[in-house]
Amino acid sequence: MKSNSNCQVSVIIPCYNDHKYIQEAVNSINNQTHKNVEIIIIDDGSDSTTHNVLKTLEQENLTIIYQENSGPSSARNTGIKQAKGDYILTLDADDFFDSVFISKALDYLTLNNKVGLVSCWIKTFNDEGIMEMFKPGGGDLETLILGNGASGNYLFRKKCWLDVGGYDENMRKGYEDWEFNISVVKAGWEIKIIEEYLFNYRKKSKSRNSEADKFHKYELWRYIYKKHKDLWNTYHELMIDNVFLQMEALEMGSQNLRKTIDYKLGKMFLMPFRFIKKRLL
Repeated sequence: MKSNSNCQVSVIIPCYNDHKYIQEAVNSINNQTHKNVEIIIIDDGSDSTTHNVLKTLEQENLTIIYQENSGPSSARNTGIKQAKGDYILTLDADDFFDSVFISKALDYLTLNNKVGLVSCWIKTFNDEGIMEMFKPGGGDLETLILGNGASGNYLFRKKCWLDVGGYDENMRKGYEDWEFNISVVKAGWEIKIIEEYLFNYRKKSKSRNSEADKFHKYELWRYIYKKHKDLWNTYHELMIDNVFLQMEALEMGSQNLRKTIDYKLGKMFLMPFRFIKKRLL
């Protein structure tokens, strides 16, 4: 097998107030078996504590770019514009990769010129240890239109980024990685998933991803579906089925809630107040 040692990888790390974890993220790149890397940290309008920590990160292959808070898409685009490598690794500042990820991902990219993006299985963890293990499946457009098939941290060809016009900077509330993946596959590239747990995702009590799932999920879905409305035309039956399955699941959940003791007790407790409200009206 041809050596990939000459392949330069530009590691793009957006950082917003992640002073506690940024060193661990950088260490995970320093410890990679593939050594031909540059690290570009984009400080996306962080607080002074994070600024001070970033100043201590001094090493030959590391560059720090400062910008006003503009969101992860903008931060990644800013970093990739400065990247010297033909291969881009995205890494959030509070997560990290196992040491062999870049080397194994490069093998897939250099051996198959149709593969544009490589991800892997995911370990989710918190301060107490590993919580869950996920196996993203990658997939074609028929799969991706229903949900993301890769993590937001992966290795891809810089040409993929150029082909799709970069990350969508309108998506400041989340899911920009899912939209990017859809765009990459629409541009004719394939996604490959390494079937090993090589990425470590930190589960925090409050994170941008959890906020997106709780408060912006349907808004973001709507944006993605409108942007890629050509896929709606192609896969409309599949997407209609998926919408009704979700509606059915919500209805079943609501019915099960009504059967619970807590719900019945709550309804009994509120009954006098509803009576008073009706009398007042």
